[in-house]
Amino acid sequence: MLEGDGLIIWFHSYDALHEKRASVHVGKGSQDDHNDPKIWLEPKIEIARVGKTLRTHEINKALKMIEQDLDYLLEEWHGYRNKANR
Repeated sequence: MLEGDGLIIWFHSYDALHEKRASVHVGKGSQDDHNDPKIWLEPKIEIARVGKTLRTHEINKALKMIEQDLDYLLEEWHGYRNKANR
């Protein structure tokens, strides 16, 4: 969904199928769903799981990226969730 500063931000299909709250996962270079941080997008941006792959400054960088593109991410997540639940 988003890339920048060596980080990637993506949606997980399990979350779209089984959770009502929008969320993203954050990693470096590749997706490691079980070890990468998970961030809730609603009702407010907050860390759901810190994970094991990113340092604090990288998580903070990701939170700033998410905050800047929150409207886009929410719109995309709800579209992704609608497709996943068909």
